[in-house]
Amino acid sequence: MHSFLRTRSFVGAVIAACIITGGIATPAAHAAPDCAITAKLKRGTVSAEVKCLERALVDLGYQLVGPDNDFGRSTDTAVRAFQKAKKLQVDGIVGPKTGAALGIWAANPAAAPSPTPAPATTVRPALIESRIVGTSVEGRNIVANRYGTKGGRVVLVIGVIHGDETAGAKVTKLLASTPIPKGVDLWLIDTMNPDGSANGWRGNANAVDLNRNFSHDWSSIPKSSEHRQYSGESPADQPETQAIEAFVLDIKPALTIWYHQDLNVIAGSSATAKAYAAAAGMTTNSVGCTTKCTGTAGSFVRAKVANAVSLLVELPGTSKITDEIIRRQVVAVHAVSPGV
Repeated sequence: MHSFLRTRSFVGAVIAACIITGGIATPAAHAAPDCAITAKLKRGTVSAEVKCLERALVDLGYQLVGPDNDFGRSTDTAVRAFQKAKKLQVDGIVGPKTGAALGIWAANPAAAPSPTPAPATTVRPALIESRIVGTSVEGRNIVANRYGTKGGRVVLVIGVIHGDETAGAKVTKLLASTPIPKGVDLWLIDTMNPDGSANGWRGNANAVDLNRNFSHDWSSIPKSSEHRQYSGESPADQPETQAIEAFVLDIKPALTIWYHQDLNVIAGSSATAKAYAAAAGMTTNSVGCTTKCTGTAGSFVRAKVANAVSLLVELPGTSKITDEIIRRQVVAVHAVSPGV
């Protein structure tokens, strides 16, 4: 429980920025910006000082885009979330109190905060490594991109396993451009089923449901017109499954997150599932299999990597996916990546 509370404390600001309510703690210390504002700022303001404000909000995780000179809607939302978290007047106006809380208020520019940094809580996203981990039945590459802190806690996020459930790839793409909690060695795979993604199929080019094809606890589910959960003819007999199994055994992720649709729920009741759900503004529940749960990706990771956590996230249906929902998933990934 104590580690769960520490995780919530670290990402509280980010969660608030996504307009998630609840008793969320404030973020850890951050490096003071080497800039200051000298006048009140509010929505509609266009000035260089807005960029200073947005830099502070981005560094704290309240804002995921910017900085620029325009105090627009996203900045207004971030400011109000910060004010709420700090128990300030929630009016979207950055004056002396809000500016001081952000560490950027100076009645005189010469009084700008010193750039002497406190320990950083995030690292800016920069591609460390891009690796082709395998190829699909039709010869498409399966690519893993690495960000964050090399040698840190290894986290693997896979956006798509069922090719007709594509919203998770939006999460991985946004993760690739968002500050990452310090100490997290983050691997992102947009899709492990590139043939299915390209063609809008649940399974791969052999019609195999890859989430029924992993080698651990595998049993046969025959091909049938009544369902789309064909397990393949033998454990891990598909090149996509083989590639991911080998990659998992190589990097040994402490946390793996798999995205699915359309149930809008986080599977399970573990501390990690609950922390992710709280950050994403979702709920937890059991998620079954309409035929039988065999050869699943999560069971493979848990069986083959010591003390590994594997989290299944069921996003809403494609027609219900919004930019805000995707942003909340990014917040949630960062909430659980350092450990719960």
